[in-house]
Amino acid sequence: MQAWKKTVLSFLVGGTLALVAQAILTIWQNLLPGTPLEFFIGGATLVSMGVIGFLLGGFAVYQILGEWADFGSYLPFSGFSMAVGMKSVAPWTKGESLGKCIWPAAWLVIWFNFVGAVVCILFGFIVTKMGIVPVLAEKTTTGLIFPYAFLMGGILTALFQIVWEIEKKILPGKAKHVHVLMFAWMCGAIFAPCGLSGSLANIFGEGFAVMIPIGGLNMYNVGMAFALGETVEGLVHLGSFLLAVCGLFGCGMGTFAIYNAKYGRTPINEVHATMGRKLMERKQNAPAGH
Repeated sequence: MQAWKKTVLSFLVGGTLALVAQAILTIWQNLLPGTPLEFFIGGATLVSMGVIGFLLGGFAVYQILGEWADFGSYLPFSGFSMAVGMKSVAPWTKGESLGKCIWPAAWLVIWFNFVGAVVCILFGFIVTKMGIVPVLAEKTTTGLIFPYAFLMGGILTALFQIVWEIEKKILPGKAKHVHVLMFAWMCGAIFAPCGLSGSLANIFGEGFAVMIPIGGLNMYNVGMAFALGETVEGLVHLGSFLLAVCGLFGCGMGTFAIYNAKYGRTPINEVHATMGRKLMERKQNAPAGH
């Protein structure tokens, strides 16, 4: 598929997933206030998207979105959840033992989040100690948040799709989605001091907050809280992050469990080929006019 078509599909799929996340956030905003998990409203939304990713990934459907739209599916939290699960599915379909299948998924979660968190917390701490505190735009509190979420979700996924296309040209055969995902994470922190990341989250809601860059922004905020002496707030943000990371790994294992239960050790390309054949057979056997 041509790069421009992938970019358009990335925009549409990414925007749609952001819209779904915004609807989920609205549900949690009505359910969690006044409960011990009130601090976890954002994290609950991320984990909910992770559940969507692991369910669709376990039934080998979400991977098709990845083939069509690349970062339109990978940049939202749901895509990262599915990717973690596929880190276990891939070796499983090659006959590896259970332990050798679970470890790659666990290692991806550990190193990606640890490296991202440490770098962004230190960055936030140092920048804040230099006296730089971001000024943020006000939050959107009207119904416009839904079209805003779709728009920003589409724009972000299309932008990182373009970055992916560039990397493939610069590093032919060596480009990896995880490189762009880590870059996206770091962008959330890099653009935090000027207030851009936080303002995008405030204005466009889950159009920014369900995407990978939110991790960088959240960890920057942890570093900023520590630098300002707001230790409790920093620890609350960090605790929410750790819960979301655990949820991410759990969702990944959900993908692995469902895939194994339904397809066993059949490789994903064979599963998709079978799904394609069945779809064609249904079309051919459908009554005329349907």
